[in-house]
Amino acid sequence: MADESGSQRRSSNETIPRPRIQTLSDLIFGLALSIGAITLLSERPSSITALAISLVGFGWAFLILAIVWVRYTRIMSVLPVETGRMVGANMLLLFLVSIEPYLYNLIPASYVSLPGQLNSEITTALYAIDMGSIFLIIAYFTHELTVEEKRLIPRELLRSYRLQRNSTILTAALFLLSISPVFWSSTFLGVPLRMILWMSTFLVAFVRREVERHRTS
Repeated sequence: MADESGSQRRSSNETIPRPRIQTLSDLIFGLALSIGAITLLSERPSSITALAISLVGFGWAFLILAIVWVRYTRIMSVLPVETGRMVGANMLLLFLVSIEPYLYNLIPASYVSLPGQLNSEITTALYAIDMGSIFLIIAYFTHELTVEEKRLIPRELLRSYRLQRNSTILTAALFLLSISPVFWSSTFLGVPLRMILWMSTFLVAFVRREVERHRTS
């Protein structure tokens, strides 16, 4: 009995309360979303075109992180995250989110060719690795919700979450596939295919919503 109670106390001491994990995640996502806006303050666009390019770039970074945050928040509202692999996966996800603004802001600077500086092919590949890894972890969390034996969500929602899981895996695959050098050297209308693959992730989200809407109608 004493050993059992001691084991329970150790297990209790090893857990991390959900509110603390949520507080940390909200802080990191908030900082990541705001760093892009702070970066804009250091820029001095010389024309309307330059201003538009800066705002479009900021809009992309903000929107993609906002999508991740919305999915993450919805999943974490029902997924047990206090112990074991979930804590590790959460910490890795939050680390990847925290470095996203840094990697993203390396991209425009890398277009100016300077000795000893990473070129744009490398910086965009690093950003793609980061985003692909983020979406893979979100897909893993979503998969955990779809395990029927755990009964974390109502049975009638299983198909919807499985569709979300599959679309998230596809999104991660597009980012990771874009790492291949061929998608940087090849262009369409002057835009590297790597970036076109990034933008196609929004098409994946749109198709998922349409399929889900069709199923429920």
